[in-house]
Amino acid sequence: MQLIDTHSSTWCLDLQFRGRPHLIACAVLETSQGLTLIDPGPTTTLKMLETALGPRGGLSEVTNVVLTHIHLDHAGCVGQLAKLVDDIKFYVHPIGAPHLIDPERLIQSAQRIYGDQMDELWGAILPIPEEQVYVVEDDSILDLDGRYLRSCYTPGHASHHIAWLDDQEKIAFVGDAAGMRVQGSDYIIPVAPPPDINVDVWEQSLQRLETHHMDQFFLTHFGVIQHPNHHIQAMRLRLQSWANAVLKSLNDHSESDITRSEAFHNSEMKHMRSMVDSALQEPYNYMGQPRESWAGLARYWRKMRASEITT
Repeated sequence: MQLIDTHSSTWCLDLQFRGRPHLIACAVLETSQGLTLIDPGPTTTLKMLETALGPRGGLSEVTNVVLTHIHLDHAGCVGQLAKLVDDIKFYVHPIGAPHLIDPERLIQSAQRIYGDQMDELWGAILPIPEEQVYVVEDDSILDLDGRYLRSCYTPGHASHHIAWLDDQEKIAFVGDAAGMRVQGSDYIIPVAPPPDINVDVWEQSLQRLETHHMDQFFLTHFGVIQHPNHHIQAMRLRLQSWANAVLKSLNDHSESDITRSEAFHNSEMKHMRSMVDSALQEPYNYMGQPRESWAGLARYWRKMRASEITT
């Protein structure tokens, strides 16, 4: 694990998703009462999580799990954690809470995207006892034994997305709200898979994050970055560019969705390779795939068109 801040004992844990570095990061906060995990990842990386936490007491020391949202790359292992360790408290947005207690609809939604890769990518997805799930409203304060996190509702990527702000240490744990950027690279991509991408709402979330003037962002994909407001501006431009490109592709009715999404994917991956040092390209080849974002953005535009027709 990489120590982020010696004063507050905040660690960045690389979960080695798919056996590769720099794909999924879990934040580990040490307190005198145990460990708090922010976005502990999928079940397929649970063994890595357990091994990495060994020097700090292992999974048995985990007392709190704080979620930015319930997508499987961020929270797929939470049911397993609840089964392995008694009395962990799980904090989540009200929209996400029912899907932790009964994950069947979540599993079905993911199945439509990942098909027969579900088990290989994410592993088992288990329910959490209702009494261990704590609903968090916007602008709530969690007191983690003197370490305070403030919830900041940031939909757009997901309707139930929360960024978590540490106002004292000036670091925000932003999940997917600020996109993907591999530590050491300046290249940012939106992560915009189905089902509930909303570009307009996402822009409002970016504006909200700007107002808090944090010194650092912790990105689940991947790592800690400096100068967050500069990052947000670059993210905003890239999201607008991707959304406009997908809208333009939808106007070509001669092509199928598969053809359009693959053309978009190949174009963006070529752009990535022209912008990113070869040593840092591999994570972009395995996470945040443009073809998945094409599908999410296309769904957004089609919903917008349908809404215009009905009104």
